[in-house]
Amino acid sequence: MSEIATNIAVKLIQRASVTPEDGGCQNYIESLLAPLGFVRTSVDAGGVTNSIYVRPGELKGTLAYAGHTDVVPTGPVEQWPHPPFAGTIENGLLHGRGAQDMKAGIACWIAAVADLCGEYTPLPTIQLLITSDEEGDSIDGTIRIVEQLQENDNLPDAVIVGEPSSFKHVGDTIRRGRRGVVQVKASFHGKQGHSAYPQDADNAIHHAAPALASIAAIDWGIPIDGFPPTSCQITNVNGGTGATNVIPGSCEALIDIRYNPGNNFNGIKSAIETVCADCDVTLEFDHSAIAFSTPDGPFLDLVSAGIKRVTGINTVRDTGGGTSDGRFLAAAGVPVAELGLTNSTIHQIGECVAVRELVMLTKIYIDIIENFEV
Repeated sequence: MSEIATNIAVKLIQRASVTPEDGGCQNYIESLLAPLGFVRTSVDAGGVTNSIYVRPGELKGTLAYAGHTDVVPTGPVEQWPHPPFAGTIENGLLHGRGAQDMKAGIACWIAAVADLCGEYTPLPTIQLLITSDEEGDSIDGTIRIVEQLQENDNLPDAVIVGEPSSFKHVGDTIRRGRRGVVQVKASFHGKQGHSAYPQDADNAIHHAAPALASIAAIDWGIPIDGFPPTSCQITNVNGGTGATNVIPGSCEALIDIRYNPGNNFNGIKSAIETVCADCDVTLEFDHSAIAFSTPDGPFLDLVSAGIKRVTGINTVRDTGGGTSDGRFLAAAGVPVAELGLTNSTIHQIGECVAVRELVMLTKIYIDIIENFEV
């Protein structure tokens, strides 16, 4: 079992697939799943490779696994201890881009399914929902898969999202929800002029500075239990020509807001518009991700119990971190739990994962599939 997951992970890592490229990963996954009774449906859109793999079950209910084959860029290749797309194993570590996020996680799920199919165990219907557009814009990825499932009335009863959720040990943390994301571009307007003649100019930065300070000081209220508070970060400010004697006529700022479900897009938009009411500014809002949360209940209990049986860990049900494609499934009414490997090196130069983690995660996935019921 451990060798199966590791070998699959190596083969996936060796297929370079910087977002939104798939690099042939999903064809390789099909070659592994077809002998197990899975049928693949392609839902490609906008240059993105999307696949739904389905194995009809002998038991009631449908359990899905959602993941992505695309990875972030490597950064300077010469700084990697091993080539990022070699899939090198050394001293018990699997090295390569996607080792944690999240090709090895996909490999563990496939290995779990293969193990159960080899034992001819009665199973629920199993879906793998795989995209190559999670690390990028996420415009034509999992959302297109969900649309296809909705159109055919094939939404699963629950979904495991294979993002690397764990902190120090596999299974110590699952994500049961995520904050939403609102991004704002604020363009402050003034009039360019010579700094020696301020009466003939209007400094856009002077408008931007107090407005941005007011935005940063907005009180977003008390967060809903179980979620981090809303965070508002000014991530970029750009103004001026580069000359010290030119008053800038424009200034642009980027704002990133990760919001607790106690807030909502309309309220966030209104609060920012209010503090900028006296400024000559153009505000562009992008509600790029909605907040979601899976309530306590049978599915989260099943996942937690599986982790406990395999590892002895009492898992933490968390809502931290950034966004994930779980939001698209949650919006369709599907219970979501994110459970994957540890995340200590994701998106870093030298991304790697301990091979022993693949063994543990595969065992947990087997337990969850075996005990899943609706």
